[in-house]
Amino acid sequence: MIEPEELRFKCIRCGNCCSDKNTIVNVTYHDILRIKNGLNLNIDEIIEILGFYVFKTPPSEEELKRMVVPPIETEQGLAFIGLRKKKEKDYACYFYDPKDRKCLIYPLRPNFCRTFPFSFRIIFDPQDITHAKIKMYYTDKSIEYCPGIGESAPLINQDDWVEIGKETIENMSDDKVLIREWNNAVKEGRIIPSARNYILTILQLEEKEEN
Repeated sequence: MIEPEELRFKCIRCGNCCSDKNTIVNVTYHDILRIKNGLNLNIDEIIEILGFYVFKTPPSEEELKRMVVPPIETEQGLAFIGLRKKKEKDYACYFYDPKDRKCLIYPLRPNFCRTFPFSFRIIFDPQDITHAKIKMYYTDKSIEYCPGIGESAPLINQDDWVEIGKETIENMSDDKVLIREWNNAVKEGRIIPSARNYILTILQLEEKEEN
């Protein structure tokens, strides 16, 4: 694994990460609310920009443990939530402009877009678990198709990226709590697992956080 001080990256706006057919831009509820508030979307418009990607075969317990963002229970089975892709034959993100090769919601983009091509992990001090540091590394996808990394790219500002990583980890932690509560409510029959109900749950959570 490359040491953090040796990581190199500069975005060249190739669009690979925005148009790869096998890449789903996962969104946390923080991402959904940021986009909703930034674009002033109503609930139907929120649902329109999201995709609920259902597993063809249910994941195993081991696979679930390895997932960075856990799936939610839906009426069709477990699913990831991500930004919608435009068409089946066009794998680009809903908000990607291929003509100008840019993101149409760049200031509002999900944290998984903000952190690309890096992933972050918390490393706890084995002698004192109250102390930890953020470990950075290239994602598998970036190694696969990102031309902005490599020896010809400039060294990154590690402090700036670590701050982004911290925020992302905190948002994912919040999201995992929400998903766990949602999945439990579905299994116990306390809520109908529809896309609209999930978005309504997020909007209600926002109201509670504001009050």
